Amino acid sequence: MNKRQHWVVVFLWLSCSVAQALDGTLLVTNRSGGSISFFDLATLTEIARVPIGPTIPHEVAVSPDGRQAITAEYGVGQNHGRHVILIDIASARVTGRIDLGPNSRPHTVLFMPDGRHAVATMQDSDQIAFIDLETMKMIRTYPTGGREGHMMRLSPDGSRAYVTSRGAEGTLSVVFLNEDRDPVVLQTGLGAEGLEVTPDGKEIWVADRQEESVSIIDSESLQVVERFKARPYAGRIAMASGGRAVMPNGGGGGEPVPQYLRLLDRATREMVAEVPLRDGEPQYGNFGILVHDGWAFVSDPYAGTIQMFNLGTLLNDEPEREFISSDHDTPDGMAWSPIRVGVMGDE
Repeated sequence: MNKRQHWVVVFLWLSCSVAQALDGTLLVTNRSGGSISFFDLATLTEIARVPIGPTIPHEVAVSPDGRQAITAEYGVGQNHGRHVILIDIASARVTGRIDLGPNSRPHTVLFMPDGRHAVATMQDSDQIAFIDLETMKMIRTYPTGGREGHMMRLSPDGSRAYVTSRGAEGTLSVVFLNEDRDPVVLQTGLGAEGLEVTPDGKEIWVADRQEESVSIIDSESLQVVERFKARPYAGRIAMASGGRAVMPNGGGGGEPVPQYLRLLDRATREMVAEVPLRDGEPQYGNFGILVHDGWAFVSDPYAGTIQMFNLGTLLNDEPEREFISSDHDTPDGMAWSPIRVGVMGDE
């Protein structure tokens, strides 16, 4: 085998390894395009794009059975949105819009574990909405007790919503969905934004974007029990298997910084590995993050890229990475579904 044949075999093996390791659909919100892209992961090809409208989406989530996606009109500038949008994944089409009313500006929408209900942050009114997806109506609201509730995650059993608020000092609100109880508001750090709950539900990690730190909240005592240092403007967190967490950082605070994807040990809070997201030079921008099946998907709205990293290779001299798209339409939040468009709709 000559050198050229060798590299052809290596390329084919890598392509096959990615295709074999991944399946289903990657959904990506497109800010400037006001749409949701559907990428078939077996072929790493965009196969559908669903228009949402000029009041653009930032985040997207997938139902527990993988068949539906949900997003929200966040808006741009003073053009604030007010609708939550339900999408059928197999047919890649909008199936309904729920009006949350004026002064809502929904950002994060999540399915409840039962798949029939959803919750949405309403940033302009400092509330979250509880939505019945069968009647397509908002049936109640909960105050967050914070300002500019932006990102949200649920406890594993769906009994609590955790909402970060970027306004004022930066807080995490604990909203009790099954109890007649006021929210508990904890001061975390300036620019509290990205957050994630550990799989066992015992900890909530909050990225204090403007303080270069991560706050750890104990879900039983509802106290900030630890803070550790992060790279500048780390605004998103995702949990990975093997007791790891993943954090990208960017220059979303008004100045360019070197940008990295960092792999952390959840128990020790120590860095396991990090790789540059661009060329290592200071850059403006921020990143979306999704972890699925041992891969980290990283979107860059400023550069228009969607990359994927094999987390098992981050310690290697040349980690396995691939560009799904290098010139995309301002990609932001992402989600994964096992459903392939037009393939599994009848199963």
